Amino acid sequence: MDIKQYLILDLETTGIDLFKDRIVKLTTISFSDETVSDTQIKSKLFNPKVSISIEAEKIHGISDQDVENENEFKYYAKSLSDFFENSCIIGFGIYDFHIPILMSEFYRSGIYFDVSKINIIDLKNVYEKLRPRNLLNALKDFCSVEVDSFDRKSNEKTESILELFLAQQTELASKNISLDSIIYNDNNIKTLDKEGFFKISNNNDLVFAKGKYENQKIKSVKQLHPDYIKWINDNEEISIMVKMILNYDK
Repeated sequence: MDIKQYLILDLETTGIDLFKDRIVKLTTISFSDETVSDTQIKSKLFNPKVSISIEAEKIHGISDQDVENENEFKYYAKSLSDFFENSCIIGFGIYDFHIPILMSEFYRSGIYFDVSKINIIDLKNVYEKLRPRNLLNALKDFCSVEVDSFDRKSNEKTESILELFLAQQTELASKNISLDSIIYNDNNIKTLDKEGFFKISNNNDLVFAKGKYENQKIKSVKQLHPDYIKWINDNEEISIMVKMILNYDK
């Protein structure tokens, strides 16, 4: 895939349930290549039409009153899907939270978000390979920045993720680790999930990439083998990302 842009992505939500909770703030910082020579920041609030949990408000500081006059995500879903297409999306912990909750929002909006047309760099996984800690410690270790918390009503956290990306990129280069090697893809068979369950076929169909139903369409397996689908959904050792893709396919 030819990458048209790199996107730092950060979300604030009503809670942490990937299926039920909604996005209240989406922020991106875009740049065209690895030199990060020219960046553009975009940030948007959304009215989730559900109450923001007390726990979430304590974390990001965004209240129901802050978003009551904003439009819903669905009114921007198509333009956001087009914006993300052919991008390399970078964030902290995005593989298991941001991307699945984005998919859930697109699904509710009636927009098909083609995850085969994005690449992902999760800086949390990069960090865990280098120094297994959290974002605040990552900034301390890589950027010599010590903070107790972020002003999440501003774009401070998103800008900090960009700073972390630049610092990690420098260390990766010093250890001869290429940027391509940390993107979730496979040079031979591109799978949509890091566990390798799904891929896009040559006919552009969403199919199983492994197991007894390898190369069979998800739609067909769901119709003919519901017990197998139930096994995946009930298996606690299989990631939520796999289950999101499985249940998202139309």
